[in-house]
Amino acid sequence: MIVTKKHLPRRTFLRGALGAVVAMPFLDAMVPALTAQARRPLRFGAIYVPNGIYPQQWHPETTGSAFEFKPIMQPLEPYRSHLVTISGMKAPDGNPDMGGVHMGASAAWLNGIGPDTDQANYTIVKSRKSVDQFIADKIAEDTPLRSLQVGTEDMGTSAGACDGYPCVFFNAISWRDDTSPLPVAVNPRVTFERIFGESGSAGRRLANMRRKQSLLDSVAEEAGRLRRALGPADNAILDEYLTNIRDVEAQLARMDARAAAVPEGAVAPLGIPDNIDDHLTVTYDLMLLAFQADISRVFTFMVGHEGSGRSYAHIGIPEPHHPVSHHGDTAEGIAKYAKLTTYHVAKLSEFIGKLQAAPDGDGTLLDRSVIYFGSGMGNGNAHDRNNPPVLLMGGANGQLKGNRHIAVEKKEPTANLLMTLAEYAGADVEKIGHSTGRLSL
Repeated sequence: MIVTKKHLPRRTFLRGALGAVVAMPFLDAMVPALTAQARRPLRFGAIYVPNGIYPQQWHPETTGSAFEFKPIMQPLEPYRSHLVTISGMKAPDGNPDMGGVHMGASAAWLNGIGPDTDQANYTIVKSRKSVDQFIADKIAEDTPLRSLQVGTEDMGTSAGACDGYPCVFFNAISWRDDTSPLPVAVNPRVTFERIFGESGSAGRRLANMRRKQSLLDSVAEEAGRLRRALGPADNAILDEYLTNIRDVEAQLARMDARAAAVPEGAVAPLGIPDNIDDHLTVTYDLMLLAFQADISRVFTFMVGHEGSGRSYAHIGIPEPHHPVSHHGDTAEGIAKYAKLTTYHVAKLSEFIGKLQAAPDGDGTLLDRSVIYFGSGMGNGNAHDRNNPPVLLMGGANGQLKGNRHIAVEKKEPTANLLMTLAEYAGADVEKIGHSTGRLSL
């Protein structure tokens, strides 16, 4: 690779031994290679938490900028300048003819309609294109991965496991078109290899990783040459990015080591963490790397599916997520439900902090991004579609003003917010689900 100061091609890669390739973050040295009017790209992420969030411990009491954070939202208070929370909205019921109160909650979250079939044939896999894909149409451009769909668990595919419906309606929140659900990748090792170009069988990939020892070690010489051509600010951005890759590699190595210690046949596929905290952390970190390197500008993340049997013993909740959401309106049950969802908000807060710490031109990745966090219901105990958690984080490239609580009137559909998110990306969308217009922010 030959570069000169201030004239670095936008799509520059570090190439090392055995085919290792590392995409570069957006550097100031790349700006002259672009048009004079070039601006940093918008990024979009949608993060779904299943089974709702208890409204009384989530939504602030007052609107405007002087609101006080309720307990579940409290972990995000350090980022209130980049936060907009919206109350009073109505999540879609999905297709009421199909039943499946949980399936409709997640399946309709990003397209406002969910399963599009009838009682005559529950096996039809059909829905509507989701907002993340409308956004990807506009902002993906030449990114290596048009969009990423990640999660932590799979509902399964066995007959009857999903109330008699195709399990894709539980497992997918992103739809490329009316008949093309996009599969959720639950294995962080596979996602890492998609981002950094590994291919082949699991055995071959593992052998390659052992030979390389580290992706970064294999490109160290190339990185050293590049640093000599960059200024101090760009070197700081590059160092942080490479450090983040190193951290993810270390997380994956620890997971692989634990998996290797378990007898064959008694463990999930290579790369799937054995606890939820590791799984959430490494997946969020992979989405950070995808944004930093401009590998992908769009992701969706299901932190769990609606029928989740995941337990949270590490925070003192050994029961599965779904039963915990059915708190029975008891003080003990509500406290447990709130503790579990507060944990998910804390993990989101860690991710937001990393976006805020990642420089991007004269701002940060958080300034360039809009992160939509929410659920397909409000109070999980009642499967209530009213007043679900609706949260936006980031600056959306100057389009979104933070530090606000907005209360909407007349149960405005969350599909109206999806229309607004599409507009931020410049996507001309006529209608999403049961939208009645665009939500005014």
